[in-house]
Amino acid sequence: MNEWVNAMQARKWMKKNESFLPVWHAYVGSELQLFDQFKQARTVESVSEETGYPVDLLTSWVRVGVAVKHMKRRPNQTFRTSKKRCASIVGNNASPGVKALLKEIMELHMPTLLNYPEYMRSQSRARFDHELHGEVVAETSALLEHFAIKKIKKMIRDRNVKSIVDLGCGHGGYLRKLADDHPDVQMTGVDINKNVIVRAREESAAYPNISFEVGDINAWTPEEGRSDVILLHNIFHYIHPNLRMGLLDHLNSYVARDGLISVITPLSETEHGEAFSSAFNSFFVAHSNLFALPNKLQLQDISQSCQFEMFDLDPIIKEGSWFTFWLSPSVHIKNLHQRTGTDDHDQTITGQNQPQLTQTS
Repeated sequence: MNEWVNAMQARKWMKKNESFLPVWHAYVGSELQLFDQFKQARTVESVSEETGYPVDLLTSWVRVGVAVKHMKRRPNQTFRTSKKRCASIVGNNASPGVKALLKEIMELHMPTLLNYPEYMRSQSRARFDHELHGEVVAETSALLEHFAIKKIKKMIRDRNVKSIVDLGCGHGGYLRKLADDHPDVQMTGVDINKNVIVRAREESAAYPNISFEVGDINAWTPEEGRSDVILLHNIFHYIHPNLRMGLLDHLNSYVARDGLISVITPLSETEHGEAFSSAFNSFFVAHSNLFALPNKLQLQDISQSCQFEMFDLDPIIKEGSWFTFWLSPSVHIKNLHQRTGTDDHDQTITGQNQPQLTQTS
């Protein structure tokens, strides 16, 4: 190959890699609280003396920060964090969600993707450590659920909901948001990670209508009666494709006959967020205990096989290909159609202002 062509091709790839630098820089600054250290204009040497971090490494980090505009160069060899660009990761107003997202990308996703050649050569897989990484994943999952909260709150208002179960509840933030508006609804959070449940109980101590249990969602059942609403958010990639039908069959055993299951999940092979969802899927399949994302057709097949009606399938984060939809026992749907004399999926479930049985594709 001509040396000039070789050099130009390498140059183009180098330019593409520049987009990685802001993420790396933000992650390091967030982990070490460096953005807070430079909240006021300071020299690298003064920060190094206070923190103990090596001057040369700190200098390099600051220079990258100036290049990606996270840092501003000030007089007398001082530097200051950009208030405009770094507002979400500096001081008391810093977003824990942004920090969790950076941590998940850099400590989970990137190492896994970089190890792809080794996984392929050795035909081995990584193993996701729920105890080690469960809490940061719970944080990022809570961010995604935020975009569906209005939809679920409206459903609870429009129906006579007395009980809610959140499977894979994480720190319980979603239940607390619902309990703020519905203090009379009994809510139960279930998660397999003991440490996550301990924190969920601590943070929910002021909510007498919320309880938490450590349990495997494939086997856990409520002690009494059926559940009006089950939240199944960001769960499918933890369940082997061959076992997803078994999970829905299990949920069918304790969801109320006129109840609903709220599902949030990233999907593969959609018209939205193809690049992100395919990279996310690559992360999952590289693990022996995480699994490929479902596509719409697979969801329809397992829902019908488990006698659930699936409806209101809508993207809530298009760039990430995250979707939300409802599942309802099809026996209830069929009974409703018989009473109303309709067979049209554009009818409401029950009462007024209910989610429509219109499925988008």
